This record gives sequence, structure tokens and C-alpha cells, in this order.
Amino acid sequence: MASIFVSDKLPTSTLLELKVGDLINNNQDLSGTIQKIEIGETDEFLMFRFVLADGEIEVRKLKQVC
Repeated sequence: MASIFVSDKLPTSTLLELKVGDLINNNQDLSGTIQKIEIGETDEFLMFRFVLADGEIEVRKLKQVC
């Protein structure tokens, strides 16, 4: 299974499709299998927190305002 690169450039829909057990990386120093996913929301941002066995990757997405 290929590792999925996650960043704030990835579409929100793709981030929402990720699930526990998927292999991800941040193209820097972290990669691993998702153990837990937390999604938080503010007025301006969606916050994705992917917990891995050896750390966590956070992605902040600006909400689209129409």
C-alpha cells in the first residue's frame, strides 16, 4: 500500500476520506499508519489531526467562504 502525502494543499474531500489504518506521510520526517483521526472546526478553519504510532500530523484547511 502506498503512503498518502497529506498537506494543506490536499482537497478537503480527500482528507475526509482518510481512515484509521491508512498509511500517510507529511513529506518531511513523519510517516505511519493512522491510529486515530480528530477533526476540529473553527469559524475559519478545519483542523485535521492524524495520530500515528510515532507522532501526529496536523493539517489546517481554510474554509471556503461563498
